[in-house]
Amino acid sequence: MKKRFLLLSFTMMLLISCSRSNETARPSLYLIPDGYRGWVAVEYDKDNGQPTEMEGEYTVFHIDQNGRSRTKTLLTHEGWATNKYYYVSDGGDRKELKPGKMIHGATEGTENTNHTIEFFFVGSADEFDKAGDYRREYKSN
Repeated sequence: MKKRFLLLSFTMMLLISCSRSNETARPSLYLIPDGYRGWVAVEYDKDNGQPTEMEGEYTVFHIDQNGRSRTKTLLTHEGWATNKYYYVSDGGDRKELKPGKMIHGATEGTENTNHTIEFFFVGSADEFDKAGDYRREYKSN
């Protein structure tokens, strides 16, 4: 009887933990200038940053010609999300970039300046391998 109770209790706890809806973060949508290749840095919680905008369920980040975006928004770690990446032409046309094909090395890290920077690389796998780790040399302004 005691074993059944423990098994039932464990099963209920497992079901409850698996059904929690707050384990999903808000996904991001990155708009990258058409043809850009190299490291991208998205800086969060910056006084000189732009407010973020929403497109459906996605938080939108506009990447500049130098591969940077700065936002006043604070990055919160809420769980997993499926982000989207697009090249954007001058006319506003979008071309989706697939992780593993044109998007590589996505990471986050906190600097001593108490803000979070997210990095990813845009280009082929071969370009990514040759690019080196830009994150170590990155200087925030």
